[in-house]
Amino acid sequence: TNESNFVLHWEINNAKAVHAAGRAESDVFNEGGIKWTAAYEKRKDNTDKADFSLRCDVDSNGPWKVEAEVVRSLIKSDGSEQKSKTRRVSFHADINFVKVSMGWWYDLYYEQFNFITNDTLTVEFHVHIISLQTNVVPGIFAAPNNRSDVILKIGGEKLHVSKEYLAVHSPVFSAMFFGDFAEKGKKEVEIKDVVYEEFVDLLKVLYCQTNGITDSTVANILKLADRFQ
Repeated sequence: TNESNFVLHWEINNAKAVHAAGRAESDVFNEGGIKWTAAYEKRKDNTDKADFSLRCDVDSNGPWKVEAEVVRSLIKSDGSEQKSKTRRVSFHADINFVKVSMGWWYDLYYEQFNFITNDTLTVEFHVHIISLQTNVVPGIFAAPNNRSDVILKIGGEKLHVSKEYLAVHSPVFSAMFFGDFAEKGKKEVEIKDVVYEEFVDLLKVLYCQTNGITDSTVANILKLADRFQ
């Protein structure tokens, strides 16, 4: 797996009692820099139907949006799988809970289908993150810390970073901060001709932050990496 592709594995114990109760939620999964919670819920209009859902929570104090493709997989006792169709879903701050697939309880619990073993139903959600959009600066760059010693200015935005850390990863930054350039002694350095959000994506990769590379960011990251290598 990587930050854009991962599997959420959930074992629903006491499955028969869970269905009778009507609802169950998994523990929180931390994958791709995002918190995920799976849920099983019996439909109120038909007790033989149940929905498998995912909740997505992004640590952000502003608007956010996650586009993803999700496949729900039921694991049989012999290790084989029954997969749902791939569904493209959109999570955001106002709607972060999405139904992924439906199941018939009769099919799930009927012994010949081998979905439940020792009263445990095993469910997996295969997730592919297409894009993650946030309008906030990652906390590590938002304010001074014990490792930051310079401010990078992009337009009206400021990013608190470490000269030495960036210099280790980039000859361009090494020359800028430690070579014979005007930026060497400055507390604030303006970075021109870059898009703020794209530059933050590059910093997240350099700082090994999650969500650095997705389908929507890879091209811009490669472009900036070529410029600053």
